Amino acid sequence: MSHSLLFFPVSEDLSRIFVAVGYGFFVEMKHDEALRFIDKKTSQLTAFTETLTKDSAKIKANIRMVLEGLRELQGLTDLPESRRRDVF
Repeated sequence: MSHSLLFFPVSEDLSRIFVAVGYGFFVEMKHDEALRFIDKKTSQLTAFTETLTKDSAKIKANIRMVLEGLRELQGLTDLPESRRRDVF
């Protein structure tokens, strides 16, 4: 799914433009309507990004907890900090 926004003039009338709203659909809007749409879409995408960031941090923490549990069960020592690498 693409979230890119494309804008191009409808015709010689530059007061209206087509805005890509997703799934290959374009909507004809006035400039002020397009700006409001862009603001709303930007807010939605920012919120979605924040949610994904939080989810990925939880997953990363869970992976580390499982790895530590496996190390304990197998009687292994923890890897030194120099040999560790970040997954994300």
